Amino acid sequence: MKKMTIEERRRRRFTETFKQEQVSLIESGKVTQAQVSRQYDVRVNCVRGWMDKYGKNRKQGLILIGSTKDYDKLTELEKENKELKAFIGEQHIELVYLKKLAEVAKEKLGADFEKK
Repeated sequence: MKKMTIEERRRRRFTETFKQEQVSLIESGKVTQAQVSRQYDVRVNCVRGWMDKYGKNRKQGLILIGSTKDYDKLTELEKENKELKAFIGEQHIELVYLKKLAEVAKEKLGADFEKK
């Protein structure tokens, strides 16, 4: 197979569908990133970019930190997020407990329990 020139390589464009197909083949283990790179004469870094963009384990967007103030704010928000998730979990457990308690009370005290 004839090696492509730099100019030929620059003019090529791969469709989103093609990239997704290659990523699914790589993720299924049928081919490696290096094999796709060699087969289609694409740099390995481009294939890695496809993996980041279309793969199952996509990288999330970058967080740009410009100062220590930004970093401290990010850390504070992550801590608050963690605390809120824990609080929601506790509230859910309490809600389930109270619903079950109401069911038991209704069984023991009869249907009139809810009206009182």
